[in-house]
Amino acid sequence: MATQIVTATTKLVYKWFNDGDVYDNTRYMDGWCNDLSSYANWLAKYAGAEEILDRIWDCATEDEYTEILYDLCESLLDGENLEAWDKKPAVGDIYDCEGDYRFEEPTDDEEEEYW
Repeated sequence: MATQIVTATTKLVYKWFNDGDVYDNTRYMDGWCNDLSSYANWLAKYAGAEEILDRIWDCATEDEYTEILYDLCESLLDGENLEAWDKKPAVGDIYDCEGDYRFEEPTDDEEEEYW
């Protein structure tokens, strides 16, 4: 499971800092390009990260979202934690996991507004 945790977590971090994408764009944060919800849903379901990830419901600024990702990394990517996770077999699919976090395709007007 360690590989899955690292992959899902770093994907969320990379897509935020590279593209401005968020794992749930149905609330205040409006990342628009890539659907990352599956990664967050998997981390919540299998890695116990739901408490940290649920903070997106009240997240309204880029700094707050960055803090969520920082806390997620600090919690999950600790060497001792990863060692423990490494002893567990892979579960589920980080690329296809349903849950509370969702991505909604932007409308044509929203896409035009972005550019």
